[in-house]
This record gives sequence, C-alpha cells and structure tokens, in this order.
Amino acid sequence: MTMTLLEKLKHAGAARYPVALGDASLTLRLLSEKDYGAAGLAAHLAFADVELTPTSGELYERHLADLLLAQAVLDPETGKPVFESADQLAETLTREQKVFLLDEYLGFERDYSPTRMSDDAFDALLDEVKKTPQTARLNASSTATLKRLVRCLASQLSN
Repeated sequence: MTMTLLEKLKHAGAARYPVALGDASLTLRLLSEKDYGAAGLAAHLAFADVELTPTSGELYERHLADLLLAQAVLDPETGKPVFESADQLAETLTREQKVFLLDEYLGFERDYSPTRMSDDAFDALLDEVKKTPQTARLNASSTATLKRLVRCLASQLSN
C-alpha cells in the first residue's frame, strides 16, 4: 500500500531515539509543532502574572524546557511518557540529567531536520570553503551548517 503525502509527513515525525541515563533506558520522540505550541502556551499561562526580570525569564525558559522534555521522554517498553508532568520531571531529574537529556534531544532533532546537509554535500562544501573562503554558497547555508563548518575547521586547526 502506498502512503499518502500526509502519512509520509506523519511518519517522519514518528522518529524515536534511544538514550541511556545512568541505568535507565529511555526513548526520545520528536516533538511536533503542536507540542511546542502547547508547551509554550502552558509556560506563558504559568508566568502570566509574573513580572519579567532576568530571573523570571530564566525560570520561564527552564519551565518551558521541562514541559517539552516531559512530552519527549518516553518509556521504551510502553511508548508512553515517563513523566506525568513537567513538575514530576523537575522533581525527579538533577540539573545535569536535564541538561544531558536536552542536549540529546536537540541533537536528535537536528539530525532529523530537513535543512541538515548530507555528509557528502557537507564534505563538498567544506572543500569549496577551503579553496575559496569567500564562496557565495555560505550565504545560503543554515546556521546549523555554518556551526558544523566552524567546528570542523577549528578541529582541523587544533590537530
């Protein structure tokens, strides 16, 4: 049976990524735009009556990350969220564990980004930049590709 275009798009968003956190095996799922919107609205409502200060801004961002991670971290056996709420996540994880899971999630999300360049295309761009640093192709490159180029070139300089 042939998948419709909508089914293909939904299938791409169903990607899972296994991750180990200490002795615990977890699965991360890609979040949809709807997931991000719902978490953003929930964070907004939670902070609606809070005066904006650098501290409250940081707390807002941390709460938003908790809301998003609570949706993304799944039990690999059941496929259901490990945490019932962002509060449960915040009460359970240490800051280091949360940072680790966020980093893993963001790397996973980047790997599935449609703007991610294939390794062959990246190698070709890297060779072009080495030969012609002023290449106009850099103007059309995504931030992720530019960061990847900088990391690659910097690591070559340090070796």
